[in-house]
Amino acid sequence: MSVWKRSLVTVVAGVTLVGGCACSPAGDTDGGSSETTSASSSEKELKSVKPCDMLSPDTLDFFGLEAPGEPADTLPRKAGCNFGGDPVSVTLLKDERNTVSSNEQKSVWVEFERLGVNGRTGARAITQGTTKARLCNVMFEAGEGLIQVQARENQQSDDVDECRKALEIAKRIEPNVPELA
Repeated sequence: MSVWKRSLVTVVAGVTLVGGCACSPAGDTDGGSSETTSASSSEKELKSVKPCDMLSPDTLDFFGLEAPGEPADTLPRKAGCNFGGDPVSVTLLKDERNTVSSNEQKSVWVEFERLGVNGRTGARAITQGTTKARLCNVMFEAGEGLIQVQARENQQSDDVDECRKALEIAKRIEPNVPELA
C-alpha cells in the first residue's frame, strides 16, 4: 500500500483506527520520532487495532523494517503483520483470546520471563525449537488480550539481541493500544 493510501486510510478511520503511531516514553533518547494519536488509548478496543498500522513509516525505517507489512491473519481473533528487515524481521500480533497470564501457563515456552512494557504487564518468551532460530517474543496486556512482538534475527551472529529489539518495538507500540479492559 502506498504511503498516500496508508495516510488516507488513517484519516478516514479517525478515532477508531490505531494509526501508525509510536510515542516514545519520557526520557527516550533513541532518536525515534515522537508521534501522537487522535484519541487516548483507553478509548479504543483491541479489535480496532490493525497490526500493519501499529508502527509509522518513520518508526519502521528507524528499526530497519520494510514497509508495507504483509498481513498474517492466522486465526480470526489473532491478526498479525510481517515486516522484513535488517538486522531483524518482525511479526506484530494482536491476540484477543489470551493474556500474558494465560500464555504463561502454556507448555510451548522454553523460557518465559515476566517484565514490564512501559508499566504494563508483559513478558519475554522463547518457544521450544526457536532458540537456534534466534526468535524472541515480547508480549504485553492490551484491551481484552495482548499485543505480541516476534523478532527474528536474519543472520546467525552475536551482534544482534532479538529480545532487546522486540522489547524496543513493544515500547513504541504500547502507548497506542487500548489499556486492559
